[in-house]
Amino acid sequence: MLGKKVKNGAIEDALNRFLKEKDKNKLVIGFEDKENGVFLRAFGDHVENFSLFNPFFGINNALHFRRLFSKGTKIILLLRPCEIRAYVELIKLSQIEREDIIAVSIDCPGTISSKSINNNIPLEAKKLKEYLEGNDMLRWACKTCREKRGVVGDAGIRIDQDGFAWAVPYNNKGDDFLSLIDGELEEINVGMLISESKRIDKFQSEMDKFYEDFSKCIMCKNCRDMCPVCYCIDCVFNGDEYLPKGDALLNKILRSGTVQLPQGKELFHFIRMYHVSQTCVGCGACEEACPQGIPLTRYFKGISERLQDMFSYMSGRDFEESIPYLTFIEDELKDAAD
Repeated sequence: MLGKKVKNGAIEDALNRFLKEKDKNKLVIGFEDKENGVFLRAFGDHVENFSLFNPFFGINNALHFRRLFSKGTKIILLLRPCEIRAYVELIKLSQIEREDIIAVSIDCPGTISSKSINNNIPLEAKKLKEYLEGNDMLRWACKTCREKRGVVGDAGIRIDQDGFAWAVPYNNKGDDFLSLIDGELEEINVGMLISESKRIDKFQSEMDKFYEDFSKCIMCKNCRDMCPVCYCIDCVFNGDEYLPKGDALLNKILRSGTVQLPQGKELFHFIRMYHVSQTCVGCGACEEACPQGIPLTRYFKGISERLQDMFSYMSGRDFEESIPYLTFIEDELKDAAD
């Protein structure tokens, strides 16, 4: 694997070099280290206080880029692997035009919930990894993450076992990104801090447990709204057919008798599982957004990974890998195990 070893401040210098080019409108979107935490920032003129890592997860930031078709603005995205994977899926779903975007994934030591921000968390890769694992603070989605490495998108920022950063290109756009960084390409002959993830099968599938957990659902639909790949403009659950209100609800109750309220919540979650099962990146944004503390990741992530495995597919792994439900291959499931 070839890459450029990145000196301290070199990425920030490269991004400012990019912004100073005047051929088009330019934006850099990445993390900024502030006194009260680390936050996503769109840098339009100058990059400062740039942070490779954001240990606090609030939303999957690919959510900001749905229906992004703006021409004439060049953008560099530097985000976590789960966010770049969601970006890749949205491209396949014709929700983003990638022509002027360079997507860079960054090795991720993991995250904690933004609801429990701790300003004492270190932002240096090795210390951050040790801190999160030593204090057992990782979110469930991060503990079961399929791809923590910055190996998706157009380029990646990989962290070696000594804590040094390497910029690695994956296509021509990645080469363009590396051209902004000082130094020469060289063979990377050192192990990486973030290794390939091991498969963890600790997901819920029992229906009794499902009904118990989802009995707390208040049908706020935050999980839908915060899911980066649940993108439909006209959701069926915005109408009265599945979730009736007012007179429509009253008429349904009078026809059927006793009805639990809010009505239809199990159906809502089953349909959503089906809808996002092949594109879910397992980021846990749905669970983070749930005000009732329902362990959504243990259900949605388990269902999606099982289904994706049936098709030998991994969401967001490759720009050219077609989503299974967008293709037809005769007898493709003949050897699938239940």
